[in-house]
Amino acid sequence: MKEVVLLTGAPLNGRDEYIEEALKIAQGESYAYYHVFDYIKCVAKERGYKITRKNVLDFALNHPELMNDIRDESFERIRKEIDESDKKVHLVSTPALFRWGSGSVLGFTLSNLKLLKPNRVIIVLDDILSVRRRIISDPEWFERFGNDKDNIKLTTLVMWREDAINHVKTLVHELKKEGIEVRYVLQFGIRHPYETFLDLIFREKEKPLIYLSYPMTGHEEEYYQRVRGFYAKLSEHFTVLDPGALDDWWVVAEYDSQVEKDPNVRKIKITEIFDGHAVEELDREDIEQATDILRRQLVDRDFNLVRVSKAIAVYHYTKEVSAGVISEMAEAHRNLVAIYLYYPFKRRPSPFMEYYGMQNPSRRTMYKNEDEMIRAMIEEKEYWTKA
Repeated sequence: MKEVVLLTGAPLNGRDEYIEEALKIAQGESYAYYHVFDYIKCVAKERGYKITRKNVLDFALNHPELMNDIRDESFERIRKEIDESDKKVHLVSTPALFRWGSGSVLGFTLSNLKLLKPNRVIIVLDDILSVRRRIISDPEWFERFGNDKDNIKLTTLVMWREDAINHVKTLVHELKKEGIEVRYVLQFGIRHPYETFLDLIFREKEKPLIYLSYPMTGHEEEYYQRVRGFYAKLSEHFTVLDPGALDDWWVVAEYDSQVEKDPNVRKIKITEIFDGHAVEELDREDIEQATDILRRQLVDRDFNLVRVSKAIAVYHYTKEVSAGVISEMAEAHRNLVAIYLYYPFKRRPSPFMEYYGMQNPSRRTMYKNEDEMIRAMIEEKEYWTKA
């Protein structure tokens, strides 16, 4: 049976680059990949227009009806190719929505999705500082911001993300009213290993989705090494969704730390978390304005990953209670998602953590040994994947 997966998100989040790199190691998989922009360029050329990365935004804003026609025909061609293909999985990639100035450009409309009939929608996202750096390193986009770093506001970038996610949610809701069921919408961070993406796309039945929940801030490197090691063990058997694969919170944490040291500081120095070398100086006011949106997006994204998962594996290698972890356990409990808790200490955990960690009296779900917990998850997989 054919499956259509829509891969979308906000612009300049590295979606296509990530997907294309991942697909290079997709050995033996039956799939076809459709980059909608390639079809748009082709249709436009046939009609006597030249659309490029540099002019597509202006073209769409200045000629909205023509752009809509070109986009609609592009989706019709993709649907036709899917129908005629013998491949099992069909990956369709395009941005969701983009606002620039007073105008906006739609990557797809409800009619496009009714034609496409996606089985799953994966919103591919990167952290906002990486998006900012991507803009700076792209001459065409940097020019749009006047070749000035200070014009690239974090508030703008978080709103790009907000708009894209809300556009997807709205249209998927409308599809449901039309009788077209999308199995799930998943917000996927591109810091996941490529193998995790391939597991998600091609091997979800054999390696069901689980969410890795763990206290994320305020720990030494040894702690994070243990978390990464546990992730690697889990990934041998499951498709593991990691909230740390999209981490904007360290920007806010750096802001809090520097403001506490100097309440009058105007520029916040942020060291790039993934390479540890590049340093950005950001306006304090910009970070403050972006923070409220980031906080809400963080909770919304993590709860989204919990809800689409079949189980959550809680790795609580600290005695200190994590409000985030307990909230994720509560969200899993509300959505009938199986919960497994690793807590290796003699002192009993928070009663709330214990309550959710021992949710099923017929089965043990709280462990002091991480390997024993993984074995239990494997042995009981048939039970919790049916829930």
